[in-house]
Amino acid sequence: MTGMLTTLIKDKLNHAAARGLVALEQSTAEIREALEHQRKHGGRAPVFSAMAKKKKKLVRREENYLYSTRRFPSNTANNTIGSGAITAGDYDYFANGIGDVGSAMGYFSLSTLGYHHTNMDKGGKIPTGRGFALYELAVSFNSNATAGDIAQLMDASELRYEKQGGQLTVHHGPVRFWPGGIGLHGFASTTATTTTIQGASSGVPHLSAVRRFKKPRLLNANDSFRYVMALLASQAKTNAAIALSDFVEMTVWLFGFHYDRVPE
Repeated sequence: MTGMLTTLIKDKLNHAAARGLVALEQSTAEIREALEHQRKHGGRAPVFSAMAKKKKKLVRREENYLYSTRRFPSNTANNTIGSGAITAGDYDYFANGIGDVGSAMGYFSLSTLGYHHTNMDKGGKIPTGRGFALYELAVSFNSNATAGDIAQLMDASELRYEKQGGQLTVHHGPVRFWPGGIGLHGFASTTATTTTIQGASSGVPHLSAVRRFKKPRLLNANDSFRYVMALLASQAKTNAAIALSDFVEMTVWLFGFHYDRVPE
């Protein structure tokens, strides 16, 4: 019976090969052994073809960032007065893309968002034919933000990740847990005119000084996602109101592999 079944399988596959399909590469002995294993243990016998050995590249893979930038405070009056208090609430990241109105990300009267602010083609959703495997998450600030303003925002903000309309929610905790790894290293000096010069960054200014996922966070085509910055209006430890000295840009960036169907 086993011999007849083996012959039948080979006849079927050879007929398929004649029509341009993949022909079986296993010997009769290998097939017989696999069928015997199936009879004793159950399950499907492993059948390998030439096609299984030739994995075609269907996509192109590039290393790149996904990033989204928002400006604080959300000044609704003008673009020149940057100091002010923070309004408590949730602030979306990656929910807006290229060409969306700038006020959605705190840039009053900025007509549209550009590549200085984000590289999302469409806000909140991965386009068809693309995907991302994300290995790093970091939060950074504009280079001329003062140390005091950065410190206030780091202590008063909590980052969370949402996918597919909140079906999956992951709370990442205060921003100080997620160093940016870029920017100016913190320093302070006093000149002869007693003018204080300072600069700071959220962590050591090196790209290796960021959080890395052991397993990548996967975003497939048409997946919807966002990161949300939940801000307090005052410092938790003192209840003192947040008071920024100037506009501060806070960027959430993700590093990993970008996949698309453009051939290499």
